[in-house]
Amino acid sequence: MLDVLDGAADVEGRGHTAVRAMKRKRLSDGAPWQKYELFPAPPWATRSFFEHVAPIVAGRRLGPRLVISEPAAGLGHMSDVIAEYCENVFASDIYRYPVARPALPPRIEIADFLVEDWRGPASDWIMTNPPFGSSSLFLDRALQRARHGVALFQRMQWLEGQNRYRDVYVPRPPSLIAPFIERVPICEGGWDPRCATATWYAWFVWMRDDEGRWPAPLRPGAVLPTFLIPPGRRDALTRSSDVVLAERCVPGFIPPSQRKLKRPKPFDWAAARWLGPSRRPAFIEAAASLCLPELCTEE
Repeated sequence: MLDVLDGAADVEGRGHTAVRAMKRKRLSDGAPWQKYELFPAPPWATRSFFEHVAPIVAGRRLGPRLVISEPAAGLGHMSDVIAEYCENVFASDIYRYPVARPALPPRIEIADFLVEDWRGPASDWIMTNPPFGSSSLFLDRALQRARHGVALFQRMQWLEGQNRYRDVYVPRPPSLIAPFIERVPICEGGWDPRCATATWYAWFVWMRDDEGRWPAPLRPGAVLPTFLIPPGRRDALTRSSDVVLAERCVPGFIPPSQRKLKRPKPFDWAAARWLGPSRRPAFIEAAASLCLPELCTEE
């Protein structure tokens, strides 16, 4: 449990984090899509929610007939995985991102989640990896629209700050905060299965009670429930089919793990598509050559 003290220190994020530092190193600034903060979540991080977090906060696995909306879907890295667990997924975003390989476009509706007349369906759950700077706005709308629960994938830095304490955690505390024990590597413009990071991520989850109410406001001395997502999820929940998501990226994306290679390794499609769970290291090697490898030259 996390103690909630009356008067948290002001540690608001100003962009000097590992994620934003990675952004400056990966792609040149100026592309129109960059202002929307496209940092796709790895597939195994989304599966961790369904396999570990949902059974804790809901007391059971989420049923396949629920309606789940992902309103900051980007290139579909999260919504495609949600569809493995749920038959009714509405993936939307305010912007249609360019795709490096047009043969693999994501199925994303264009819709602004933050406006009153958002044209999404009545949703049982709203799950998303929203832009960090707009996360509180996404939470506002999600709590208005979700019938059962809201799940935000965020850096643990989102737990900090006097303003967030006042505006988020006191009036509408999460039902559960589920940080990952292992690091969840994320980079701008695509997903690199071999990427590494020093940044700490978590699922922040809100769920209505049996009478349809969100958690009551916090009082000084109260605690926030936590659940530690066990280590080893990256190995256990990475699938050979994830190679499709590793390939889905914006034009010009260079996997961070490839930036120092003069020549990328050739990609064996047949091997990648038939790998079993025990062959994940081979999949990682294969996927490293995806997303315009011809741009991967040593700096």
